[in-house]
Amino acid sequence: MELNKLKGLRRNLVLLALVELIGGLFLIVYNDRGLEIVLRIIGIIAASYGLITLILWLFKKEKKENITMLITAVLGIAAGACFIFLWQSMQDVFTLIVGIFAGVYGVLKLPNMFAMKKAGFKKWFLLLIPILLIVGIGIVIGLNAFNNAVFTPSVSAILLGAAFILGCAADIIALAGASGIEETVAIATEVDAEAPAITENKES
Repeated sequence: MELNKLKGLRRNLVLLALVELIGGLFLIVYNDRGLEIVLRIIGIIAASYGLITLILWLFKKEKKENITMLITAVLGIAAGACFIFLWQSMQDVFTLIVGIFAGVYGVLKLPNMFAMKKAGFKKWFLLLIPILLIVGIGIVIGLNAFNNAVFTPSVSAILLGAAFILGCAADIIALAGASGIEETVAIATEVDAEAPAITENKES
């Protein structure tokens, strides 16, 4: 793997781990309203995206040819409105969505694990531990989405926060691996650069 790509990967992992840590702690500390706040933020983003898309569609001359934009706009506004105003009345559905999100979030970590393995990180399998735990949290939330007596929004928020922190742990492990690989690549690059000079000195 090229040195520049490794440095870029490290920067992305640092930013992602920081966001995950902050998000996870927020959901755990403010579990009573954390999930509601997150859902409302998602709703505002979706509704804003839908509204902007609708405005752009209105200014299009060929409206029939851009009907996909209209559908996207309507879906965005509708989804945003549901997340903002109806999340409490659809609590079971949203808890199920949270479970699915957590599970998918864990699965999306797998490409990073395989990328680190391909790059030469010998302890790549350590990434599998937090990933499996995240997927497990998603499954637990999903299976108990309709168990209102136990799985309240607060419990779901705490579990989702834990999933984010586990994601942060996975990124830190990947970051440590990337740092080790970067050091190895840097040393190999220096050796390759010095080799021609040594050869020239011998020939002279």
